[in-house]
Amino acid sequence: MRLRLAALAVLALAALVLAAPGDRVRAQAPPARAAAEAAVAAGDLGIVGLASVQDGGRERGTGSASRSGMEIAGGRTAVRAARAGGRASARATATAEDVSLFGGLVTAERVTRTATASDGALERSGSVTGLAIAGEARGDVDTASSWSAGGVRVTANAEGAGLRVRLTRAVAGFASGTTVVVADVSAEAVDGADPAATPTPSPTVVPAPAPDDPLDPGAAEPEDQPARPRVTAEQRLARGRFVFPVYGDVRCADDFGAARAVIGAHQGNDCFAAFGSPVLAVADGTLNRVGTLPISGNRLWLKTDRGDAFFYAHLSAFGPEAVSGRRVKAGTLLGFTGNTGDAEPTPPHVHFEIHPNDQRQRGAIDPHEVLQTWQSGGELPSGGWLARYGDDTEARPGTLVEVRDFIAGE
Repeated sequence: MRLRLAALAVLALAALVLAAPGDRVRAQAPPARAAAEAAVAAGDLGIVGLASVQDGGRERGTGSASRSGMEIAGGRTAVRAARAGGRASARATATAEDVSLFGGLVTAERVTRTATASDGALERSGSVTGLAIAGEARGDVDTASSWSAGGVRVTANAEGAGLRVRLTRAVAGFASGTTVVVADVSAEAVDGADPAATPTPSPTVVPAPAPDDPLDPGAAEPEDQPARPRVTAEQRLARGRFVFPVYGDVRCADDFGAARAVIGAHQGNDCFAAFGSPVLAVADGTLNRVGTLPISGNRLWLKTDRGDAFFYAHLSAFGPEAVSGRRVKAGTLLGFTGNTGDAEPTPPHVHFEIHPNDQRQRGAIDPHEVLQTWQSGGELPSGGWLARYGDDTEARPGTLVEVRDFIAGE
């Protein structure tokens, strides 16, 4: 018995010196994060004066609007974010002057909104000056308030919106549900580890358990630890809040990997729809490489803050928001379905690719199941351009390419 106890003592001592394969590593606190974003105006009629920062820095924006349904004489935005030393803070502010929406249905002399965040706490403030709804003066408003009149629902000083206006019926050619937010702000700040520090994780040595005593009938049996199932990029994207990339009656071919004469294997799916069908941003993100190439025709990339990238090709024309470097919201009109580039002999369609930011996945994935999920149960935005034209194909600017492709000059 003494010999057996001595052997066990030696084993325990060795376990203290040499780490077993299952040694635990002390977890490091996540880095602090901070973000702020502000827009003079946002919503279904477009984005004006956007400024945005992530983790650190400052940015300012200015803008005005003179478009159908939204007139703003001028506005400005300012955002900042910091997380030095693990202490996070963020602030966003927006101001709009001389606002007139939906042909004067809602007007305001001035709208301001500010959001300030620090260590998970968020404070908002602002006011609306000289508000009038459907011809009735509401005066100056500095508390959260709402009204319904003249086919419109108006909310002031609520959450991140200085003024939120939503149509409850068709007005001035705009569909019910069309929404505009004036002085739109958001801020987030959560303390954490200093992002500039990169400490080396130190292992915590855990003594190896003594082997079960074969003479002890009460010795515990080892418990099986089931492995955590891995979520694939396809599963993550299918579960997320995304917008289907083409509006209307659309059929996406399951043609990922099909042979192509020039480019090799097909890296996406072709989504067939009528000429001029609106092409939408599937998520919030930044546009880049907006332009035209011989094979892809009119094409662009959309990249999210998470790093996922989406590629669109063969558009007949671009929408007004399709500018490289521009931040867009999910549902923003990017362009119209067509057959530019090497797709000219084919029916109109959008070539769509998904490039997830995933350590286990490099390059494009087969988007078919993801697209089917988005199409069957995804978000259905009203969209600024959609709110005005809806399913009226006779009025669609994009349908001009049915007669003549102006970009190709034919």
